[in-house]
Amino acid sequence: MKPIALVLDRDAGTRKLLDVLLTRFGYEVDRVGVTADALTLLQLLDYDFILSDDVEVAQWLSDNRPDGLSRMMILTSALEAQLQRMQTEWVNVRIIRKPFELADVIDACQAAAANRPPRQRDDMESFWRTSLTHGAKSGVVVRRVGNTLELVTKFGYAPGAAEQWYPMPLNQPYPICIAVRHGRPVWMASLTGNDDYPLLATVWQQQHTRALAIAPIVRGGEVIGAAAWTFREPQRFSEAEQRAWLAIADAATELLNSGGMVSHTSKQAGA
Repeated sequence: MKPIALVLDRDAGTRKLLDVLLTRFGYEVDRVGVTADALTLLQLLDYDFILSDDVEVAQWLSDNRPDGLSRMMILTSALEAQLQRMQTEWVNVRIIRKPFELADVIDACQAAAANRPPRQRDDMESFWRTSLTHGAKSGVVVRRVGNTLELVTKFGYAPGAAEQWYPMPLNQPYPICIAVRHGRPVWMASLTGNDDYPLLATVWQQQHTRALAIAPIVRGGEVIGAAAWTFREPQRFSEAEQRAWLAIADAATELLNSGGMVSHTSKQAGA
């Protein structure tokens, strides 16, 4: 199994460059441009290498998973005095000032890989990673059990925020129930001014949800569950984007077919 790297950088060009570089050195790469997404991923997965342009990631690791600091590199435009403070606070973190040399990144990722024990892959890892790197803020997979929906996994929610809704009777007037009952995707490109679900309006506002997508999970022509995602900003949901989200749901179907998906929620602590 390949090691995995998390790349957080606000510049899309830099993210792409680091992706190409780390891929060449044998890593699978998750690249995101929003710190909140990086922190969600870190709460879900123990990455083999972490490269960030935001010191908030180092602070989170220091507070929650200090062993990860030795596998981290910070790329920063900070002044020299700030660099020194960071180096004093996080002595195990390699801190490089932008513009950086590719050789420094290579050295850091090779050092991170050295003596790193094999990582155990979680059954739901692909769903979490692919959803977040495609731009979802949060998401769930639910399983249909008779006339109810049961939560299988979630990410991006505060503790208990998703669990409180399940098990959910399938006859409820909620988008996820409608998608399962009718076996059709639901694309809600903007929730601003949407009055179709007044009971959910307050929830969406509290969670800063601006768009919603739901894809039924189908096996042998039967709808056996659904994958659902929320987004920070309104979405276009073009045909290409719809195909991408449907493909993620299809992958979840394969996990169900193989028995790899089990009924559990992620260890994510909140985002």
